[in-house]
Amino acid sequence: MRLFRAATYTASLALLALWAGWMRPDFNFFPSMEAWSMMLGYLAFVLIGLTLLVGPIKLWLPPRFVPYCLLLRRDLGILAGAAGFLHVALVLYLFERGPELMFPQRELQADGWLGLFFLHDGSGAGTLYPNLTVTGAANYLGLTAFFVLLSLWLTSSRRAEQLLGGAGWKRLHLNAPLLYVLVLFHGIIHVESIKGEPHTLADLLGWAALVWLLRSISFVRTALRRRP
Repeated sequence: MRLFRAATYTASLALLALWAGWMRPDFNFFPSMEAWSMMLGYLAFVLIGLTLLVGPIKLWLPPRFVPYCLLLRRDLGILAGAAGFLHVALVLYLFERGPELMFPQRELQADGWLGLFFLHDGSGAGTLYPNLTVTGAANYLGLTAFFVLLSLWLTSSRRAEQLLGGAGWKRLHLNAPLLYVLVLFHGIIHVESIKGEPHTLADLLGWAALVWLLRSISFVRTALRRRP
């Protein structure tokens, strides 16, 4: 099992590095750190989708492959968490640093990373209120996804599963589809209303549709097999 996990990480990191190198020219229009934040966010989205596909795929494989599928899903989740956290860290750093990201924000944002979520009221008193613009909605969705991802990432070990108990651990990790939906809509708003490029709506919806289709087929197949 250790050899399998080592091979999984090595192959996954190699593929991610190749994919990042392949995507990088499409982001030359953006500053380097902003480009990496966007690529890491997209990689996290794809990796979360892959974790959701492992379940359906393992049902179509012989039972001897099930333990390997479970390990693969856990390791892909860890990589998704790493990509997601780096994405968030870069965005927060860039906002705290001073220069804004390429957001079409017209209202007066709060200083630093708080500007992602709060606006000044314009009175000069320093009063803040929630950023309820389209940009703010995307950021709040991303913040919610971050906390869901963090809870799943911190409980991705066998030790955490033992502490929470099998039932509690499973209920928590059933939030993985919710995480995927949050990240999907976070990305859709950025692509359609904020960034506009280099990703397109088809990049997000095409992958999401494939995940939904395979999971739906797996659900129907399982339901039919369980019928008396």
